[in-house]
Amino acid sequence: MMTMNSTQSEIIRKIIHTIFTLLLLIPLSTPYKSLFGNMLSVFRNIDPTLLTYSILLFVSAFINTIQIKMPYMRMPILSIFREYRKKILEYISSSQLNIPLGEIVKELDRIFSRYEDHLTSFIDRIERDYEKRYGYVSVTFALISIFLSYALFGDDAYVGILALAITDSVTSIVTILDRRGRKVFKHTVKSYAIAFLVFAFFLVLATKNVLVSMLISMIAVVTEMFSPEDNLTIPLITTLAFSALRGFS
Repeated sequence: MMTMNSTQSEIIRKIIHTIFTLLLLIPLSTPYKSLFGNMLSVFRNIDPTLLTYSILLFVSAFINTIQIKMPYMRMPILSIFREYRKKILEYISSSQLNIPLGEIVKELDRIFSRYEDHLTSFIDRIERDYEKRYGYVSVTFALISIFLSYALFGDDAYVGILALAITDSVTSIVTILDRRGRKVFKHTVKSYAIAFLVFAFFLVLATKNVLVSMLISMIAVVTEMFSPEDNLTIPLITTLAFSALRGFS
């Protein structure tokens, strides 16, 4: 059974997951495409949205490669950065500067160190064991799925992003809170029902199509129920389903 600390950590994880997943909607927006489309006009046939997802996917995969080949390197790297920062601040403090400025530099060092400790402690609380060994592979899986969704179905990818942000987070959080609920595979029956209603509600707002919204929401929940890695499957499957069904009234 989860302790209170682990329960809080998992809820925080899902909130962070929701926020960062929703941020992936930005490259689909018209202002984003217009702005970066103009900046990339020197290149022919460059889709700014596809380029953005490609860069994010590459960076995520690169970080995972480093984490796999050099596990548990975060603390040594952090120590190196901290040591160099201290040397720079000590140099500034010992230079021919007035005393008040030297004291300000020392205070900045103390502030940086304190926030570094808080950040490290926070990351340790919310990280899962496999993430400490292999990196944030779930992030890479999500970016693969969203990249494929956009490459195959264009702007319809927004449905897959919403599905990942809402369905995955709601089922997990409700399951954590619904301690006595009956589980079916990974989550409780109540969590599936609430996720279905919440996602369908937002889809109706976005599409104005009640029937299609309910069908897509059901597909997303079923995918969440059976998928071994929902970050990989939910965006692509729900985008595919929406692209195929959106013509129905």
